[in-house]
Amino acid sequence: MTGGPDQGGAEVISDADRAPRWGGALGGARRPWVWGVGGVVLASALWAGGLRLWSAHHNGRPDLHGYVLGDSPCGGSTLAPLTRALRAADSAAVSPAAARLGPALDQIRCTLSVGAPDSGGGMDRYEIFVTIDLHKRTDPRPEFDDQLRIDGTDLTPVESAHRVAGLGDEAVAQTLSRQSEELKVLHGGAVFTLTLTGYATDYISEDTFGALHGGPRQVASDVGRFESALVDAMRNVMKGQQKPQR
Repeated sequence: MTGGPDQGGAEVISDADRAPRWGGALGGARRPWVWGVGGVVLASALWAGGLRLWSAHHNGRPDLHGYVLGDSPCGGSTLAPLTRALRAADSAAVSPAAARLGPALDQIRCTLSVGAPDSGGGMDRYEIFVTIDLHKRTDPRPEFDDQLRIDGTDLTPVESAHRVAGLGDEAVAQTLSRQSEELKVLHGGAVFTLTLTGYATDYISEDTFGALHGGPRQVASDVGRFESALVDAMRNVMKGQQKPQR
């Protein structure tokens, strides 16, 4: 398998010009072939040994890169890059962060509600939804890839998606709709999701808005312009759930 018939190089070994396989020595002609097989066997043994050492070190489980569930990712100044970009006039947690620790999966969820003035003198309302899943036994990569370009709320295709450099193993920004932008990050066994959804509320009072929470609301302006702030906020979320290195 070396090209055309006129090309030299590879030596063709034939029984026609050597002693029978089981009856005599092949002399020096056989040694390169023997050493070649020996090299392959040695390389295979080293590779298998390295694989066993890697498996023993990782115990077949995904690398969590030091992530452990800590304080609520919606608390403190974690989401400050996003609230500043929104020009937030007020912000409050919708409810205390919900967390669950399991033998295979640790999870935390929280939502921050933000009020911000719009350009027409009214008030826009935004919700920032944060989810963190730490997969302790199985690699979440196949599931992460399978759910890309899908809006998890209604399982419909997203409007657009593109990769973002510099976050974890893989990060994807997705436009779910004109009023909803999402950033998903995979880092070893950890999956982070940060979703920003906006609503315009200048046509109703705050009391009415509270009563209608979760119901139909007027759409705020395009939230895609806040992608850079989503990325910065995500960096804080990830850092906040990583235990300090000693």
